[in-house]
Amino acid sequence: MKLFLNILIICFVFLLSITSNSQNVTASIESDSILIGKKLIYTIDVNSEKEENIIFPDSTSFAPFELISESQIDTIKYEDGFVFSKKYGITSFDEGNYIIPKIKIQIGDKLFSTDSKKISVNLVEVDTTKQGLYDIKPPFDKFSTFEVFRLRLMNNYPIILFTLFLILILLFFRVQVVNFFNPLINIKPALRPIELIKKRLSDLEKINLDSKSDIKLFYSELTYALRSFFEKEVYQKALESTTGELILKLINLSEIKSFNISRKSIDRIEDIFKRADLVKFAKFLPEKNVIQNDLNIINEEVKLFSELLPEPSEEEKLKNLNYQKQAEKKLRNERLKIVSILAASLIFLLFIFSSFINGFQYTIDKITFNKNLRLLNKIWVKSEYGAPGIFVETPDALVRLNNNNDFLYDDYKMESQFYFSNSNESIEFFVSNYSSEFKIEPQKFQSILESSLDDLESRGLQNMLVKYEDFETKNKGKGLLISGTSDFKISDKKYKPGNYNVIGFLTETGFKTAILLTHEKRYVNEIRERIIKSIEVLKEEKKWI
Repeated sequence: MKLFLNILIICFVFLLSITSNSQNVTASIESDSILIGKKLIYTIDVNSEKEENIIFPDSTSFAPFELISESQIDTIKYEDGFVFSKKYGITSFDEGNYIIPKIKIQIGDKLFSTDSKKISVNLVEVDTTKQGLYDIKPPFDKFSTFEVFRLRLMNNYPIILFTLFLILILLFFRVQVVNFFNPLINIKPALRPIELIKKRLSDLEKINLDSKSDIKLFYSELTYALRSFFEKEVYQKALESTTGELILKLINLSEIKSFNISRKSIDRIEDIFKRADLVKFAKFLPEKNVIQNDLNIINEEVKLFSELLPEPSEEEKLKNLNYQKQAEKKLRNERLKIVSILAASLIFLLFIFSSFINGFQYTIDKITFNKNLRLLNKIWVKSEYGAPGIFVETPDALVRLNNNNDFLYDDYKMESQFYFSNSNESIEFFVSNYSSEFKIEPQKFQSILESSLDDLESRGLQNMLVKYEDFETKNKGKGLLISGTSDFKISDKKYKPGNYNVIGFLTETGFKTAILLTHEKRYVNEIRERIIKSIEVLKEEKKWI
């Protein structure tokens, strides 16, 4: 019995160990110390043999730290189970040593806890001794013509590519384009009936009579030309009449002498019409000499008709001229309508193409000449502000402020201040240089910069969120960045969300500041980032002994 109990205990302990290992919760941090306001990544990993319902902690679980970001749950599948991982971004704005408590995670209907973590939050230190020395840059020169052309080409390449494509299409279809517009240039007056039938008979001489279909086509065109002539000059129902009806009408007209044509001419025409009917409906094939003879007879009769017909009167000529003008106007309007539709279609295609490449909103702003977009795409100016001062690239050159009423600091002398803003002041940029009679300690510099936040509040900024972090320029200069979001006062009752950036550089003779204020408008963020990334500072020489 004792042996049996021991076996049961061993089995129970073994099962308990398996259960405890089936689910494992761990927590990790990227560092055990951070600077004030800097983000720290806190990662929770859950190991499980199967997919279960996992409830991760909320923002209140990380006190005294503040949760500023969190990722989606990342699931990794292995042969023996799953790993569920989630990352949290936390920070603190108070100096000291803190402990992240044990974080509870619910897996299914069970609770698990992570280990506690000790974190040190330190003050920002600005080290100016590591800042390198650089040669003074030459003064800014105007861009060359080639450089201006290259920049404009880069900014407008979608339109240029589309234009080149359109030119290639027009060159390929140049014959069709010329033929399309030719009637607008060379509209020929309408031919008189006698002139029209002569032209048609001349065209019939070019038809080859080598096949049955050619012969049938010949007689069809021959009779149609003659019937059309009679329709205009003799009998208005000539096209719809049978051969017998048409010949009878010609005989009646000749008898009443309203149409001076001989009976011989009528008989010859009747003979050709009957032969044409046999060709078209009875599959009759006359000899080539007969066909040529029929064409000669019709030419002779047309010549006689031309002598019988009177010259058109001035009224008829004027009527024909007015008709030609109306026809020309109608044709021109039709062609212009087609051209307008094609032009509108091309513009629409260009719009779609640009929207696909650059985005819909960008294209709209490009068309409407958005002011901030024009600032972003124009050639920027890079210059130094101060002696020595801050090198920065901006859409336009900064203007020196003579009154120096903005961003004053007690115990420090403002040597110079420069300013830039766009037309609606959604972007404001200040560069200031300050001197000091005594050396400023790095530990004190943060509090000096913080006093500028009071000046920002006096300019209408409210509900300011503050973040501190180190700042490094393009030329490895070290500084302190105070940034965050805020509500900007536009009017007495109107506020707009935006961003502020206060950048300070401690020097051997004082300090320099760059303050950038931006409202939430399109392309403002891109302009802000470009300005900040372009900042450079040079190390000054000591003036203390």
